[in-house]
Formats: sequence, C-alpha cells, structure tokens
Amino acid sequence: MSSEHSLSESLEMYLKAIYVIEQRKKAARVTDIAHELGVINASVTGALRTLSKKGLINYAPYDLITLTEEGATVAEHIVEKYRALKEFFIKVLGVDQETAEAEACQMEHRVSEVVFDRLLQFVRYYETCPFEKVHWNERLGYFCSHAERDCDYCEHQPGGTAATAQKA
Repeated sequence: MSSEHSLSESLEMYLKAIYVIEQRKKAARVTDIAHELGVINASVTGALRTLSKKGLINYAPYDLITLTEEGATVAEHIVEKYRALKEFFIKVLGVDQETAEAEACQMEHRVSEVVFDRLLQFVRYYETCPFEKVHWNERLGYFCSHAERDCDYCEHQPGGTAATAQKA
C-alpha cells in the first residue's frame, strides 16, 4: 500500500467491510456498512468521505458504494492478512475458530509486512510440506509431532496416558 493511502485501523475496517459486502451484494450502502461494523450510520459517512478522497472507493451520498480498483487491491490485502492469521491460529496453534477470528481481526491491522510475509510463507510451508509436523494436542495441552497417536515423550508428561495409567 502506498504511503498516500496509509490507513488507520478504523479506515481499514471500513474498507474490509465494503469488500465483504461487495462480495455478497456487488455494492454496499451506508446501512449495510453500519450493520456490518456495529456502528451508527452517521459514523460511516465520515469514513466514506476519507476513503473516497484517497481514491479507494466510489462514493456519493445516498448512492451505492463500491471499491475502486486500487481500493479492492488494498482491501484484498487486508483480508489476506486476516485469513492467513486466522488459519495460522487454527491450524498451527490449535486455537478455536471464534478466538482465532477475533485475534486475527485485531492483528491484521498491526502486523508488519515483513512479519506477515514470513507468516504467510510459514503457513504455506506448513500446509504443503509432506514431512512431519507438530500439532497442538488439546488433550495434553502442548505441541506434539504425533497428532494421530501419543509418543513416548507425550505419554510420560503430566496428563499423558502413561502418567494417567500410573495414577489409576
């Protein structure tokens, strides 16, 4: 994203909301955006004016709102960050979907491009590498490379099957 389009977290949320609504309805209205973000209509108008001045949306009062080509590119990048973070939290860290979505929504605005690029590469590697991977083992409460079975290490940790069997 170029510096002249540097956006606050709030403006990024508006742009993302327009993108999501456009995916469903082909265009957005002020009421759609307000509903999507849980804000009042009056709050939306100021953000739309700013996004329009930056050349990211097509906006005129009481008309449909659409992303410009540049706005769509910026919004797609924001959504890509969100999806990559969410997938990382769920697939790699074993976080539940609701928590992953909430955390990804917060972090998508703060993660640097360097960290995001590395994270994206890691998620791609993690999903496609045919070799051994570690997974979060919910029952044991830590990472293990043997998700389909417990390994000797896992069985001898507190809460592992061997530790449980010894207690019985």
